[in-house]
Amino acid sequence: MKLSIIIPAYNEEQSIASTIERTLNARRNIMARTSVTDIEVIVVNDGSSDRTKAIAQSYQDISLISYEKNKGYGAAIKQGFAVATGDYLSFLDADGTCNPEFFADLVVNLEKQNADIAIGSRLGRNSQMPKIRRLGNIFYAAIINFIGNVNITDSASGMRVIKRKALESIYPLPDGLHFTPAMSCKALLNKKLKLIEIPMKYKEREGRSKLNVVKDGIKFFKVIGELSLFYKPLKVYLTLGAIFILIGCLYSIYPILFYVTHRHIEEWFIYRLLTILMLFLVGFNFIIFGVFAERFVSVLHNQKDIIDRLNNRFLSDLLRPMSLLKIGLFITFFGIILNSKVIYQYVTTGHIYEHWVYVLTGALFVLIGMQVFTFSFLHKILSIYKETQSFRERKL
Repeated sequence: MKLSIIIPAYNEEQSIASTIERTLNARRNIMARTSVTDIEVIVVNDGSSDRTKAIAQSYQDISLISYEKNKGYGAAIKQGFAVATGDYLSFLDADGTCNPEFFADLVVNLEKQNADIAIGSRLGRNSQMPKIRRLGNIFYAAIINFIGNVNITDSASGMRVIKRKALESIYPLPDGLHFTPAMSCKALLNKKLKLIEIPMKYKEREGRSKLNVVKDGIKFFKVIGELSLFYKPLKVYLTLGAIFILIGCLYSIYPILFYVTHRHIEEWFIYRLLTILMLFLVGFNFIIFGVFAERFVSVLHNQKDIIDRLNNRFLSDLLRPMSLLKIGLFITFFGIILNSKVIYQYVTTGHIYEHWVYVLTGALFVLIGMQVFTFSFLHKILSIYKETQSFRERKL
């Protein structure tokens, strides 16, 4: 087995020499403890404007890739992967925070647990990571854990080992500092891949950090959100829908109590009730769209349909296109019947004498019913497409 170690470096003149030397010195120990029989070290000078390139050039036992303009942390690692020849691909930051000897632990656990990616977790007790960055990493890991039903502590670790064959499943990846959380998120949400974490020591970096907490934090959050929608859309939309509906229910408590107590609704409640109507509409729209998106994603990833994955027969039947069609029509007609008196008054007299609360309530049911009714056709189109694809695959 051959291990390729990539060291991306951008203006790291204070630490690049020690990082290279420690990596070269760690080769013997890594090979002694693992199945690795050959190690190559590739340094990628990412358009540094200081002495990083000159220092790296002084070492004979490495391969040096250098370009004039800065392309980004992720771009540098991907360039290293492109020229690497190892069965295992790995990388570590050039800032002196990680110990290259730890690659032995990552490789051993990668093989022992038959994993595809092994990450060094920097959030142990002895970690010297600044508090603001620690909080950020905990926050992003919590989002990934919630969406993917996984358990990761450090999604942005800059030290990891990857089996070459796993690259196809995690590409494409971004060029910036959000390269690592994007890789973690893709691996964890992809059921075909296994990612493991091994606690490691971490010390404060040498020199100034390139990470912009706000700017890069937004990029981290964005890439996690995008990948979550691509792999687990139902959980995202179901959560959003539940939040909107919950807020709508909370907003409804006071008007309901007021009506029960006084047996009428005051005119100034109209703004609250309009807000409640909007919240319920948005909430139901998120949920029904989430189901459709989850079904669509199952087609893209050639996975079992959510309808077939559900253990509950009642829910499974409820989400089928024909059931949604019937539910949508029922809710729509219920809203119309609720407003039958209002409609009759308007048709016969051209005026409405009923209280506006009946109009709003009826409109809410009609709008929700029409949303469900419309989505039932999208679900039917998707079902026909899946049946067509299955038929073609059987014939092939």
